[in-house]
Amino acid sequence: MKVLIIANEEWNDYVYGNGVLTNWFTDFNAEFAEIYTSPGLPINSICKKYFQITDSQMAKSIIGGKKAGKVIVKPSGVINIETAKSNARQKGIYGLLKKISMKLHTPVMLLNDFIWMCGHYDTNALYKFVQQFNPDIVFCPRYSNPKLMRLEKLVSKMTKAPFIAFTGDDEVSLTKFTMSLSWLRRWWIHNMFSRHCKIYSHYFMHSKEQAAEYAKEYGLTTSTLFKCGNFSSSFISKKIGNPIRIVYAGRLYCNRWMTLSEIGKALQVINKDDVKMVLDVYTQDNMTREQKLSLSEDKYIYIKGSVTPSELKEVYKKADIALHVESLDEYYRKITRFSFSTKIIDLMSSSCAIFAICWEHHAGYQYLKDKDAAFCCPDYNSILPMLKVICNNPSLITEYQQKAYECGIKNHNRNIIQSQIMSKFRELSTKNRLYF
Repeated sequence: MKVLIIANEEWNDYVYGNGVLTNWFTDFNAEFAEIYTSPGLPINSICKKYFQITDSQMAKSIIGGKKAGKVIVKPSGVINIETAKSNARQKGIYGLLKKISMKLHTPVMLLNDFIWMCGHYDTNALYKFVQQFNPDIVFCPRYSNPKLMRLEKLVSKMTKAPFIAFTGDDEVSLTKFTMSLSWLRRWWIHNMFSRHCKIYSHYFMHSKEQAAEYAKEYGLTTSTLFKCGNFSSSFISKKIGNPIRIVYAGRLYCNRWMTLSEIGKALQVINKDDVKMVLDVYTQDNMTREQKLSLSEDKYIYIKGSVTPSELKEVYKKADIALHVESLDEYYRKITRFSFSTKIIDLMSSSCAIFAICWEHHAGYQYLKDKDAAFCCPDYNSILPMLKVICNNPSLITEYQQKAYECGIKNHNRNIIQSQIMSKFRELSTKNRLYF
């Protein structure tokens, strides 16, 4: 079977360690090619064929430059780890726009939308790439946006292969009306998606509620799909640290950093007389001055920078509790309500207890709460009481380490997840061959 992937990010296991592609497709019986829209280079052991389109290529094509898109040859030989970890989107014009977007997010996104909707593809090169690969399935794991919808529509005219989409977020639902650029952009994307979604033969997502909503509103066939976990043996307990070590690894966007700051306030109370608990934060994000002040060592928060997936496994081995957090602001609660971070599955196999701080209607929170697989706090006020209970009863950490691990073994075994994906791929590719 041949699977063509259309995604926003390059398939780079070092920069995007929590990505699902390598997780899903390790030892998967298929050949892969990827079309992606980022400036970096792919680094993985699975996919060999790539077609790249970038912001700068599209922008230059508008002002009379070369049309956008080219075949990329994946680096071979020994990989320099520092080069592999280098995120191209944090450098040059990409890095500048990233910094600007932290203050002017929607205007920057609208500019990006304009570039991708008006730029000129090298359709001949793209058509040749698609035809030579001749996919059986086109798989689109992404957060739907104008640039990817235009790209998917273009590719759909180049192949008869069925399209299957995946999302882990609330992409297109309309929040409460506000006279703002962000709401107007979302309204535009919602309407675009309503027309565009007809190209999909199936839609995977994390949330049962979102699956039901998409089936009802858009007439799509849907189902839930989760990440595979690495559960090689039965649970093995480990000694609880002194002080208790909490770890957060991930992005700070959508005001997640504010939730981490609230943990810091709680730690100041807990550690008033003696250091009982600390928080280490591993992130690739460039921090603003406000974030640095809020996530400072005087709150027992220690910023460690980014790590590779293999390095993160070692971090978790030395930690006691791993955090899953989302912003509790009303705006971000609503736009992340269907978000089920793939990191949750990684945390189940991390040997740490999971501490989840999210809105109680958040998909990830509901899953962990229903499975009793994590310490769960639905608001900021519950953080300090929960951490006090943990400090006074450290055996609870071991108990929830085991609960998380056993939940993962039961629900996220690699064989089960990959069989689910392959079954759907085969079903739709077979139907497609019979139809044509």
